[in-house]
Amino acid sequence: MRKATSKNGREVTILEWEDCDGEIEHAPASPFGALVVIRKIPKEKGKVEALAKRLLETGCGWATLHGDGRVTDRLHKAFDKAIVDYDLKHGGAEMGTSGEVEDDLEEAMRDAVYDGRPHYGEAFGGLLVLIIGEPDTKLAERAESLAASVEDM
Repeated sequence: MRKATSKNGREVTILEWEDCDGEIEHAPASPFGALVVIRKIPKEKGKVEALAKRLLETGCGWATLHGDGRVTDRLHKAFDKAIVDYDLKHGGAEMGTSGEVEDDLEEAMRDAVYDGRPHYGEAFGGLLVLIIGEPDTKLAERAESLAASVEDM
């Protein structure tokens, strides 16, 4: 686990998981925003949907999704399905998503900081950066550096 603080004092928690089943115990206080970085969709069906549901249940109100190429589109489909399924079953699902296929990590981080807020109010107090895939110290260090350099609105 890594920690960073944005220029305006927003707490950022960076977790690295090998797969979508990692422990979410270090998530910021609810409600929070998230940047989810997945480089490769797991082969097991439903893993990403289950992750989205866990984030939703933990208090994630906004998730910026980032992957290599078409992975981002697949992440959006999985998160959208999980949010709709959750809302139909339990009601009250409040999680928005953002993220574009052509965005690099820096643009995804900027998107998570600027757009990671409810449509009706202030920015979320904390930001979770979740990096899923084979451990990559350089990617985690880059995410930490970007989190500290991006200024909140």
